[in-house]
Amino acid sequence: MINSSLTMISKGEQMLLVSSQYYFKKPVFQTENLINYKHDELIEQNKKLFCKFCKNGITDLDAAIFVNGSQTHTFSNPAGFIYTIQCFDSAPGCDVVGEGTNEHTWFHGYEWQIAICHSCRRQLGWLFSNDDYFYGLISDHLINAIE
Repeated sequence: MINSSLTMISKGEQMLLVSSQYYFKKPVFQTENLINYKHDELIEQNKKLFCKFCKNGITDLDAAIFVNGSQTHTFSNPAGFIYTIQCFDSAPGCDVVGEGTNEHTWFHGYEWQIAICHSCRRQLGWLFSNDDYFYGLISDHLINAIE
């Protein structure tokens, strides 16, 4: 009679001794890796920012940058509308429209153009540029989860 509880470990696989000549491989489930993968996937999803109006992907939190010492700024335009914007070095979900202008710019030395959602065409903020560029996106027009 063979002792069925006898096991041997070989290169990460568990093997059961079936006879003196044959071994039966038991699958080793890697649930820890699956759990880590799902956790990492959730973290990546939570980094994404979407258009509030159509849920199109706009940018992600990894693209957030500091401009003039802050990532978030509040400004008003000449018409008196107040905007809180967040700064990003990229916004692949945006299209830029219009010619650049430095008239009433919020960032000295930068021209601005309107940045709109690639999908629904609603204004999401501005592209500010000189030798470098960044996006100033309206905080209220972005969400970080699709409901």
